Amino acid sequence: MQEVMIYTFNDMNYILVDRIDNYLYLSNENNPHDMMIRKEDPNDPNVLLPLEDDDEFEQALLLLTR
Repeated sequence: MQEVMIYTFNDMNYILVDRIDNYLYLSNENNPHDMMIRKEDPNDPNVLLPLEDDDEFEQALLLLTR
């Protein structure tokens, strides 16, 4: 059995789909159309931060599609 990482945001659970560099790609466990990208805090890998702007969002998407 494979271990699944779960993160909770706003009382909703998100499953870790993929991790590339410091970006985490997450999907809502109850709604696969509800996805988000977060990044690890460089000072504390246990803290997930939102992306800073549209350029960083595009960068994260490019990493996922390559």
